[in-house]
Amino acid sequence: MIPMLVISSILLWVVVLINVLLTVALIRRLNQMSSMAFPDDEGLAKGTPAPDFTAETLAGEIVTLAHYAHKAVSFIFISPTCGPCVDKLPAMNDLATKAKQAGVELVLVSTDGEKADITTLVQKHEVTVPLLYAPLEQNAFARDYKAESTPFYCQLNPDGSVESSGFFGPGWEQQVTRAPSLT
Repeated sequence: MIPMLVISSILLWVVVLINVLLTVALIRRLNQMSSMAFPDDEGLAKGTPAPDFTAETLAGEIVTLAHYAHKAVSFIFISPTCGPCVDKLPAMNDLATKAKQAGVELVLVSTDGEKADITTLVQKHEVTVPLLYAPLEQNAFARDYKAESTPFYCQLNPDGSVESSGFFGPGWEQQVTRAPSLT
């Protein structure tokens, strides 16, 4: 009976050791995959001059970077087909109020979809934040700002340089509503 217990214990420890090694290998593989999917160098680097752009408001007015000259602005790149983007829409008015208190203008930028669908979505969620329409397939705005997917933000200083940018993650709300540093 005792030899059987010893053999069982040894086998159990071998199974536990194999499980630990497989778990460590799986964690390493997931970390490698996540670093490829979400690179550390996301967005434009801090201090980079903001690329000029042309976009359209939902009312059809043409807007360029010059419209935001000498202002701190946070562009929030969204898509009507992006679940996390749509989930954040109801909170955008409050976020814009916080940003305004810090001296930052919040502007949504829709990177795809039909203008009519975006208008309906914005009305449904009662979003009053300015929205620019710049579909990726027809407009380089998002690509130039390295907003290759959504949700993504890019905050500019009043001097027209990048303060911060990146994908939505922990603390993104504080990034887009924070007063820019003086350069």
